[in-house]
Amino acid sequence: MPVQVLLQRFGEARGYDVIIRRKTATVQDYLDALNYGFQTLALTRMRRPERPDCLGCDRCCAERAPLMLIDCLLLSLATETRTLEGFLSRYAAVGVTGPVVDITLRRLEDGYCIFLDRSERTCFVYPARPFVCQTFFCCPATPRALALREAVVNQGEDELVRRWLKTRRAVHYAENPRVDPRDWPKTAFSGKWRYDAVPLRKVVPRRLWRELYQGRHRE
Repeated sequence: MPVQVLLQRFGEARGYDVIIRRKTATVQDYLDALNYGFQTLALTRMRRPERPDCLGCDRCCAERAPLMLIDCLLLSLATETRTLEGFLSRYAAVGVTGPVVDITLRRLEDGYCIFLDRSERTCFVYPARPFVCQTFFCCPATPRALALREAVVNQGEDELVRRWLKTRRAVHYAENPRVDPRDWPKTAFSGKWRYDAVPLRKVVPRRLWRELYQGRHRE
């Protein structure tokens, strides 16, 4: 496998670590490895220790969920929304504070995600759920595993803002906006429409790559 998720002990709890086996590994390889690990490893659910799955649990659905450009494209298909601007206007929350732009999934008045089924406490768009939702599991993780997730999310968010700047800029909240497009140069996600087209090596900082990559003698 290009990316592996391994069981890691944290005292009495069971969490996970991530290693990269191939230099050609993509963001989709990382997602596939995490989803497989979450389904097969005996991980300790810190928020719901009595249940092994997420069914009917919405404890993370009231948290901030930053969006990446590919998330928006996949969710636009799932919601039959024709344009990025249309999707952001209806399903996202776009906040601008000074030079900072923050684009997240919209939460309704009860504080929960717009895509949460309130009666079943499940996700309406589960197969197309955003990257941050796919990569979150309420168990411990090693610092490098968390740093990998953060690196991917940060670049994916930046690419969404870069594209947002080229639309009519749907905005839901603004305070003294001073957005400079030069703060959002192209990233490894630029021009990419799928996660399997984004190489992890182009996303991960060199120091973190040296910690994660363990495939020199295995390729």
